[in-house]
Amino acid sequence: MMDPGSGLDLEGDALIIDGRFALMGRDAQPPHDCPEIEGKGLWLFPGLVDMHAHLREPGDEASETVETGLKAAVSGGVTTVGVMPNTNPPMDSVAMVRRLMDSAAAAGQARAVPIPCVTIGREGNEPVDFQGLSRMGVRAFSDDGDPVHDTALLLRSLEAVSEFEGVIIEHPEERSLSGGAVNQGQVSSRMGVKGIPPEAETVDVARCLELARAARGRLHLTHLSLPRSVELARSDLFGDSGVTVDVTPHHLVLDETAVYEHGTMAKMNPPLRTREQRELLVKMVKDGMVDAVASDHAPHSRGRKELPVEAAAFGIAGLETLLPLTMEVLCGSGMSPLEVLRLLITGPAGILGIEPPALRVGGSAECVLYDPLEEYTLSDRGTFSRSSNTPFMRRMLRGRVKAVWMNELIYRDGDLAFS
Repeated sequence: MMDPGSGLDLEGDALIIDGRFALMGRDAQPPHDCPEIEGKGLWLFPGLVDMHAHLREPGDEASETVETGLKAAVSGGVTTVGVMPNTNPPMDSVAMVRRLMDSAAAAGQARAVPIPCVTIGREGNEPVDFQGLSRMGVRAFSDDGDPVHDTALLLRSLEAVSEFEGVIIEHPEERSLSGGAVNQGQVSSRMGVKGIPPEAETVDVARCLELARAARGRLHLTHLSLPRSVELARSDLFGDSGVTVDVTPHHLVLDETAVYEHGTMAKMNPPLRTREQRELLVKMVKDGMVDAVASDHAPHSRGRKELPVEAAAFGIAGLETLLPLTMEVLCGSGMSPLEVLRLLITGPAGILGIEPPALRVGGSAECVLYDPLEEYTLSDRGTFSRSSNTPFMRRMLRGRVKAVWMNELIYRDGDLAFS
């Protein structure tokens, strides 16, 4: 059993009665007629918190729906999903947030945490009703897919969310420098396509950090792909800005050459970087310079990926590979499983301003049973997401979710029939 919130790391048993942990530890003895799940050699830990996922509904249900996305989350051990607002229409109002929450409740799977827009329509011109949304319990806002280009508006938004301890999740990208398809360099030259230079990310990171230094509100920089970006975020140049950052599994596992093998399935924004940059990014995570790992689950229908690389959509589906990929690359770098779980549970929960799931007697049973050694492929296992746009579809993955509880058992061995 492992819990990054309490530091719990021990062998033993857990007894769940009426949706709560009744006993935990080496001496936990179940009642005589209690059904048991054999967990020898398996890990039990709280449900993961994925703070960055796109569920596409409304507007692109061919790629994903709230129901299919939350099912994919549960099968990947994710019980809390931060839902990004770049839908059609965008999630920029109380009514749109309520629609998401109703859809999530009807799905009956993972918990959805709405992350509505910073600006109305994600158009970058007028701020949303921060106060009205905060009264619904919303604490995080983002125009993800786009940065908030208007610097004065971003500053005002940071000030506005400071009134209720909210956070702005910023997609750092200087659009005048981007506009390409893959990382600028050897790969883009060989493919004969326009590349995206590192400065398209780092220039905007610096802008945001300078604003965060001056503002009272909290700022989070999402899906950083470059060591330089992390270095800036942790630099003394911007004072004690309190900025938090996340990275994605795909930027930790793959480098730009993956485009040769996987084509548009490895096209994402920000793009995959060089091998040296990937390796240094992993080291920075190991050294404690990153606050969370998030999937940036970006499902797309097949037609949007089966295009020339310049025209294909950015992004990969990632909810079902978040856990095994992150464990593979970070435990492989020397981190302990408990340290990795901090990046997948307590880190993102703290950024979103929510209470993380925990393993404690008397507490709700929101937990995952995980086999760290089982090997499988997504193509053999099948996926719950409506889309399969991932370069990891046929990759041998190590580590598989065996069961998930959200008070009751809702997933076991690939079957969601328990919900």
